[in-house]
Amino acid sequence: MKKIKTMISLSLMTLALSACQGNGLSELQQEVQKIKDSTPTGIKELPPVIPYEPFTYSAVDLRSPFAELDPEFETRLLQIEEGCETDIQPDPNRRKFDLERFGLDALQYVGLISNKREHRGLIKIESGDSAGVIQPIHVGEYIGLNDGKVLKIDNDQITIEAIVPNSKGCWEKRPQYLVLGQ
Repeated sequence: MKKIKTMISLSLMTLALSACQGNGLSELQQEVQKIKDSTPTGIKELPPVIPYEPFTYSAVDLRSPFAELDPEFETRLLQIEEGCETDIQPDPNRRKFDLERFGLDALQYVGLISNKREHRGLIKIESGDSAGVIQPIHVGEYIGLNDGKVLKIDNDQITIEAIVPNSKGCWEKRPQYLVLGQ
């Protein structure tokens, strides 16, 4: 019985190996040749190089938008033009708070501490020498570069009222927000 099984398995293997020979191999060789013929052999030519033309900065004599205002220009901004509301203007004699040294883009609202009397917002400084420092802020304190007064502290945002110059030479109040986590 063992010999019969061995004979049958040998004859099946011979039959399987003989099936591999035939037209299938020639079709495969034709397909490979077709792929080789359609494959490009050269490299595309590089596009022409455009010569570099240096840019000449012509606003050297203008004030940098990142620098503080010079005192003379700031005094002119504080003057009230005719037709402006006189009660809307920054108070130059007001004591400045620590967080007024930073623009709102350099500050992040990271949390809220509450007790029965008040909410305190936690502000993280993102840039400068104080980067990473977290400071509390109360309603009524000032924050940012535009005399922004904190009006309301909520769980998800701090509402600020900033005093900014408009195009008429007057001052106007604009709401600004520090959103939690942004």
